Amino acid sequence: MKIFSIAFKVGCLDLDAIVTESDNDHRFKVEMVTGEPDPIVLRRSDEGTWTIENFGGRSISAEGYKSIQKEIEARLASI
Repeated sequence: MKIFSIAFKVGCLDLDAIVTESDNDHRFKVEMVTGEPDPIVLRRSDEGTWTIENFGGRSISAEGYKSIQKEIEARLASI
């Protein structure tokens, strides 16, 4: 299990999140605040296709989710 932080953009907002990886880099819990009751949960297939398992309690556009995915990919590549 890896835990790391990311910075991403949603519209004009710059946000930070804590990401917890599980399932050998296939499942990611994204929390804006540690212990967030309804975090975002993303899944990445072996082919690199992303799906959203849980949208979380915040209103984020499709572009916002893509920004999160891009930052996770970049972070994994650097590890």
